[in-house]
Amino acid sequence: MGTALSKYRKELLHEIDGLSAGKLKAIIDFVCFIKAKDAIDPAQAYFWTQKWQDLERGADKDKQAGRMIGDGSVKNLLSELKS
Repeated sequence: MGTALSKYRKELLHEIDGLSAGKLKAIIDFVCFIKAKDAIDPAQAYFWTQKWQDLERGADKDKQAGRMIGDGSVKNLLSELKS
């Protein structure tokens, strides 16, 4: 196993050499996902994808900027839409 591990490390270092900071960050995020995947309920895995997390950050920015209808609750949203 030690030889295979050494081979994988060399291959990984070769593959990431010269990548942009953004791509390296994406690799780090993926490594974190791999480490946590056993702790994540498979039914909830989509909510941990990069796409979903980006959407969540966008929603948080919209809330901070006041670009939302109502107070954030479904009941209030329905009330606002009916008026």
